Amino acid sequence: MARLHHTVTVAALDRSWFEECAALLLDVVESTRTGPGGTLLEGGQPVPGVRLVRGRHLRAGARYTVTQDPAPPAPGGAPQAPAGTLTVGIREWRRSTAIAVEQRVASAEAAGRVTLRLRTPDRPSGLEAACTLRSPAGGFLQRISGRARCDLAAWWAAVAAPPGALPAARPPVSARARHPLGRADLSITVRPAGDGARRTGAEAPEAGARKAGKDARKAGAEAWEAGAGAWEVGVLVTVRGRALLRPPAALALLLFRIPLKRAFRQGIEEAAARWNEVVDAGLPSPGELRAEFTEAVVTRNPGDPGPG
Repeated sequence: MARLHHTVTVAALDRSWFEECAALLLDVVESTRTGPGGTLLEGGQPVPGVRLVRGRHLRAGARYTVTQDPAPPAPGGAPQAPAGTLTVGIREWRRSTAIAVEQRVASAEAAGRVTLRLRTPDRPSGLEAACTLRSPAGGFLQRISGRARCDLAAWWAAVAAPPGALPAARPPVSARARHPLGRADLSITVRPAGDGARRTGAEAPEAGARKAGKDARKAGAEAWEAGAGAWEVGVLVTVRGRALLRPPAALALLLFRIPLKRAFRQGIEEAAARWNEVVDAGLPSPGELRAEFTEAVVTRNPGDPGPG
């Protein structure tokens, strides 16, 4: 078994901002309407590729298809095939209790199902996710499943806890992934940052690395002391081999323990630094976020190739 743990200090997120933004984004979704021409936003702008094929819009039992345009060919290359078709189903849609959706994926690379359930959406108290993925080509080793849970009520309670308070019995965020070769577990804990701690991201995790990013983060964090508006976040990952694979897996983890821990620590540090950079730059107001979300929906084209 490998056990990887690292703690970082990050800028706190305002709860009221988070909950107001969540409600506004749901307002945008609920303002849409469907018809023979597809799905339209409140202002009449079409939502590319999204079509209701069964049931009533945003009601339990509704099903949508999400089609994707073929990606433009690379210079001198052949046209690319369109990405896989997505089917999205509504299991539950009640703003006062829960919203649950299911997404089915079918492409040349992967097939499977992803489910999401948001509790008390008007004031989110928890998010649960589950997925099963496999290769269409089959094969014992080409499948994976997982579950994740984020107890938002427990998270907000933890960051508001007084100094010296005992941690909750269960971490507010946990996840588990299963593969025929092994299992990985993730847990994330949080508490108010202690006095005198400085946010992660003011210094680069490795000397000389990402100097430009380091300078930018340092400029925004030098006058900022943790303890007021900061969280101490602990990330724990454990990896276990399964059945007869445990001895060779344990040997491999032993041999690569040091580089694995270094890469894990660096990844957590960089994620925390990016978080702090976003918060330092100033979060958009709920209205600005709504406008950005609406524009992203209208201009959506999943077939566009990524950079490079």
